[in-house]
Amino acid sequence: MRKSRLSWGKQERLIEHFVAGTTART
Repeated sequence: MRKSRLSWGKQERLIEHFVAGTTART
């Protein structure tokens, strides 16, 4: 589960980037 935390941190950045791209599109 500790390794999941590292993956979560990377996923959170990817999600933020994805959300920023979607917002920029609108």
